[in-house]
Amino acid sequence: MPLVRYRKVLILGYRAVGKTSLAHQFVEGKFVECYEPTVESTYNKMVVVGKDEFQLQLVDTAGQDEYTILPHSFVIGIHGYVLVYSVTSLQSFQVVKTLHNKLYESWGKTRREVKTDEGKRLAESWGAIFLETSAKESQVTQGIFMKIIEEIDRVDNSYSRSTGCCLM
Repeated sequence: MPLVRYRKVLILGYRAVGKTSLAHQFVEGKFVECYEPTVESTYNKMVVVGKDEFQLQLVDTAGQDEYTILPHSFVIGIHGYVLVYSVTSLQSFQVVKTLHNKLYESWGKTRREVKTDEGKRLAESWGAIFLETSAKESQVTQGIFMKIIEEIDRVDNSYSRSTGCCLM
């Protein structure tokens, strides 16, 4: 039996561009004729792509504009985005470009603000060991905790009754 994977997708765009209609058409196979502003709706559907099964959660958001501040819930735990505009609204097209830029800034690119050398200098000033990693890198992350155990052991002389502490 294939493993079912979970995916969460946000539908974003200016108001009244058809975000809800797209979601309804995909999930229920129906077109919504009337317009009712959405606060936020969630739709779930099992989909098969190739040989893989996915539990898809679509989050239909309220309409955004160019001044919308994207909440953390629009970035954290989201696997993908559908940006929607109307071909009859230049403003909705401009809003989609703005949304893309905001998403790119908060999700798509990471701007490094602390240089490796700065981290090393700080650790040295504390007399601490410096290791740099990302939680995405399992092997290096494992190494951090192995290194702290080694250092504790080194300082503590094989777990004697010393009450010293090791700072990394």
